[in-house]
Amino acid sequence: MAQRNDSRWMLSLLLVGAGVCCASERDPWDVFALDGRNNIMAEEHFGIVNGQATLGVNFKDCAALRGLWAPPYVSSDFALDMRLFGEPVPTAHYVWRPIEVEREGRVRDIGLRSVVTLAGPGRAGLLTIELTNGAAEDAVVPVEFTLDGTLDRTDVWEFARTESRTPAPPAGQNQRIVKVQGEQAIEVRIDAAEARWQESLRGWRMDLALAAGAARTVHVAFSMDRAEAAGRAADTLVADAEKAAETARQAYREQVIGLFDRLPRIESDNKDLEAFYNRSLVHFLTNRWNVPEFVLHPYYGTGSVKGGCVCNYLWNFGEVWELLPLYDPKSAREHIQQFLRVDITTHFAFMPVTGEAFGPWYPVNQEKIIGLIYYYVKNTGDRAFLNEAVNGKTVLEWVLHNAMWRDDPAQPVALIDYGPSNSHLELRRGFPYNHIMPDLNGRRYNNYVMAAELAELMGTPAPELRPRAEALKALLKQELWDANAKWFRFRNDQGKDDLRYTMQIFKFFGSPVLDAEEQAGLLSHLNEQEFLSDFGFHSMARHDIAYDQVDIDNGGGGSCTSFPPQIAERLYKSGRPAEADDILRRMLWSGQHMPYWGDSLVANHMDYRKDTPLQCTLDGVAAAQCILFGMMGIASGFDGHVTVCPHLPSFAQRVRLTGVKIRGIAFDLAIDASGFDVTHGGQTQHAPLGTSVQLTR
Repeated sequence: MAQRNDSRWMLSLLLVGAGVCCASERDPWDVFALDGRNNIMAEEHFGIVNGQATLGVNFKDCAALRGLWAPPYVSSDFALDMRLFGEPVPTAHYVWRPIEVEREGRVRDIGLRSVVTLAGPGRAGLLTIELTNGAAEDAVVPVEFTLDGTLDRTDVWEFARTESRTPAPPAGQNQRIVKVQGEQAIEVRIDAAEARWQESLRGWRMDLALAAGAARTVHVAFSMDRAEAAGRAADTLVADAEKAAETARQAYREQVIGLFDRLPRIESDNKDLEAFYNRSLVHFLTNRWNVPEFVLHPYYGTGSVKGGCVCNYLWNFGEVWELLPLYDPKSAREHIQQFLRVDITTHFAFMPVTGEAFGPWYPVNQEKIIGLIYYYVKNTGDRAFLNEAVNGKTVLEWVLHNAMWRDDPAQPVALIDYGPSNSHLELRRGFPYNHIMPDLNGRRYNNYVMAAELAELMGTPAPELRPRAEALKALLKQELWDANAKWFRFRNDQGKDDLRYTMQIFKFFGSPVLDAEEQAGLLSHLNEQEFLSDFGFHSMARHDIAYDQVDIDNGGGGSCTSFPPQIAERLYKSGRPAEADDILRRMLWSGQHMPYWGDSLVANHMDYRKDTPLQCTLDGVAAAQCILFGMMGIASGFDGHVTVCPHLPSFAQRVRLTGVKIRGIAFDLAIDASGFDVTHGGQTQHAPLGTSVQLTR
């Protein structure tokens, strides 16, 4: 049997354990690896994904697998267990990678190394078990595998993890177990000739003879699909398991190489910054699906791991509006078009299989769709996209339609009453924030301006939009600014004003909707008594009556993962790098301590929101987006030029980007206290910090 290369294993552990995270210096296989000693994520939320399937991995048990999702098939209670001498093997150490987990442990004198890899063909994977007899005497090791779980096929993949409920009793032969339910099946194969099916065990039992110091490797293949396809995949995998696993690893390496062919690599003396940037980018890989039954190919879900939130929410997808056009412009176009096909004035998401809209309207929808279109055109130069027709309107007409949503062009600009819904912040303690909300109204300013710029770009100006934005700015201050509180009020349906100190207001930074007084007032609240803690950003000020420590995303205990980097990016762009640095430095821990990020991180200790199925969120990419377009000051113009005006963060002495590619311009950027160097077209230009360099093709 094939044996594991111990030198490769130990080198992997050394690289991962040392926190060496610079993509330019590491094998693509290890760029996103996480040493289990650093992991704070609970087993319940821990898993792997490869674009066709996602699997739960119990890292405390050296071989246990829990839950298998391979849209449109699901076995949410899938359970594959292994026991030696009748007992599970506790894990002593493990390493996570997006498609694979390596675990090692020991029971009695038998050492166990297991590797679970999601591998093709199809919706399938491999569990490789290596047993080593560490004793001075020969041994016979009793080994048991058990299999359980229900099975279903469904087109419904919403926010919650999709669950299976239909029994699929296992039917076994010596090296084969099949669980059939209707047209779909789970098939499990093993390559150990000693394996014997036992009905009472619901699995295999075998006695493996191991000489003193000897090792034995066993492979278990599993697949979930239509019955015939599941059988073929399991047979193929177990027939040449080592080759299948290495093929999967090589395909993953190529994905990582492709990612960094399109997006820059980072290097810094601050390894936490490198890890933070790279961990952010992993969400492009973990949330990218290639499923034939899906409406888009590839398809980027809001979530992925363990089947949570595989649908596509506009509020989440819109958070990566600047960076997705650089990584996957074709998909950016197609996802925008899909959102325009569904009615985003009444719904907030679409299903991955049917493409149908579902859920209520979220009032941030209009900002997100306009921003997605605006940055797609700006960062790719694809003006023709604005003339494409979708559901009876051109893309540009959809932009103008959404910019004026709930607005009456025949009347002077007014503050929009968004109604009684609690959907914007979803506060849990009954304190309101609804009706006339300042953050949503104020962000309409940028909607008007982005729409105006796009209309002017196409030679069809909408001259009413910019004056409307300025009128809105004046009205917002007149109606909702509280000079004493240095904050914006909201107004209920009875016309009564109140204050809710939500971090959403800080998204005004960088927008002309703020005047100098308002900006200074808001900045005065960006402190450790109200919004900031050692490990992050509170979504609600701690003195607000609505503050709720257990309500992480918007209620105060922490914040949605994408919000702090979004605010930091706006601060960088508005000339407030010190405040932006102060936000980011508090979040750097998350790059080294989680395999991927869920929808929210806790602010006052090293933790994350656990009461959500969204544990691997696409908008985690917002952190890398902030570093590139905020800290590094990269900006494109509609005329095709690129401007670079970087900030050296207070927590690093040097930062280097290699392979920046935007608007057909490729360059490298290096920053230290002496200034910054931009290398483009074989020439390097040096400039002092605080100045800018403009690049053209």
